[in-house]
Amino acid sequence: MARISVIIPCYNQEKYIAECLDSVLAQTFNDYEAIVVNDGSTDSSLTIIQQYIDKYPHFKLINQVNQGVISARNNAIKEAKGEYIFPLDGDDKIAPTCLEKMYQALETGKGDVIYSESEFFGKCSGINHHLEATKINMALGNRVVCSALYRKSDWEKYGGYDPMMRNGLEDWEFWLNFVEENKVFYKIKETLFFYRISETSRNQSISKTTQKALKKLIRQKHSKLYGLHFIILRLLRFFYQKKITKSGRMCIKICKIPIPKGLIKYFSKIAVKFNKGDKV
Repeated sequence: MARISVIIPCYNQEKYIAECLDSVLAQTFNDYEAIVVNDGSTDSSLTIIQQYIDKYPHFKLINQVNQGVISARNNAIKEAKGEYIFPLDGDDKIAPTCLEKMYQALETGKGDVIYSESEFFGKCSGINHHLEATKINMALGNRVVCSALYRKSDWEKYGGYDPMMRNGLEDWEFWLNFVEENKVFYKIKETLFFYRISETSRNQSISKTTQKALKKLIRQKHSKLYGLHFIILRLLRFFYQKKITKSGRMCIKICKIPIPKGLIKYFSKIAVKFNKGDKV
């Protein structure tokens, strides 16, 4: 039985699916199965996938009518034999050591969800900067990419990915189950996952109205995370914000006014001296 099940939904991705599957084949970790779901593709995706299925015994195919990426992912995980699950969209790719390093981190108890630095490619490039996956940060928004390693038993416990979600919000909603139980998210400080940006990227096709409604649904479903403390947090966030800019730099804002880095360091030194009892 394979230790890791790589779950790969694919819908009309004939341009990209081979690159995705090749990145799985290039893994230094070999104790895996790759379940590829052809989600009713109308292009040549199935023909390309079938070539891998015929040639590589640890590649498996689920061929279904179009149901969407969430159902495709859930259907494949139901059939998965691995102890650990690693989702991978059919237009993305991973570094050769991805599964090996994530497996080692999970096996040695570094976390319950193992993910890594990620990088954009395709129509744009650059590091995909995220804040740390703390309880507060995760309550405010998703900080973890979909391609992370976790136990199948947790997927079963939480009932899988919510089919009511759309356009990547299913990942955030799923991770909030882990957050509620204070499980540990561990980030490998190395780029092991590559996220393709294209004209048809899922997170670009959702309207603001739909996104707002789904986020409200998420907050209702995970009400334990969104009590009075969350309201206070939102108010505090107006006065104090810590964000990562597009360039990857940390930006501190008070009342939405950027604070110079030098000023922050100066007051930090004063605070340290004060705590030690030194003269300021």
